[in-house]
Amino acid sequence: MGRGPGPNPGARSRTDWLTVSRGAAAVVQWTALALVVALIVIGLAPGSPVRLDLAVERLSGLGGLGGVSPGVEVDPTGRVAVEIAEPSFRLRMLNLGTPVPGLLLVAEIARRMGRLLRSAVDADPFTTEMVDGLNRVAAITALGGIGASVVAGVSRWLLSSHVVVSGSDLSLLRQSPAGWLGAGLIIAGFGQILARGVSMRAELDRVI
Repeated sequence: MGRGPGPNPGARSRTDWLTVSRGAAAVVQWTALALVVALIVIGLAPGSPVRLDLAVERLSGLGGLGGVSPGVEVDPTGRVAVEIAEPSFRLRMLNLGTPVPGLLLVAEIARRMGRLLRSAVDADPFTTEMVDGLNRVAAITALGGIGASVVAGVSRWLLSSHVVVSGSDLSLLRQSPAGWLGAGLIIAGFGQILARGVSMRAELDRVI
């Protein structure tokens, strides 16, 4: 009497890694949400500082910089960090527009990835539903990242109008979403790899 097939070590290892990844996604999700809550609490506290980096060209009086060797000066194309010591409630809330949208987006991406990973642990991951789920996460990452960058840039630009004597620092509107777009592209790439696996399985089933 022959022995039946034993357990597949590769499948066991895959399932373990999927479980670990699912746990990591949950940690990322709840960490991002905890940071959002912490930032809101800090923003509500009276007297909490608001920091902003301004273009040097929007400032004056930096030519007589001390404590440096002769011939050293402030980079005219650089930026200088400033702090509003006692900002109003409006400014503190406006300051939240910089980090909070990105953190909320990270939490949503992690939540969706966690749900997909749970499905992959519990059932066959090579399905069109899984491919569609990854494509949605990729789109949310890319488009949401662009939106978060725009909100952050506008928030910082509006803050600058309360810092400089006249006008505002328009350079703060240039917030690059390259990181978000790159992450979305990577997720979409995994989705296409999975889609290819689903297609090959369907072709094999037709042949058999």
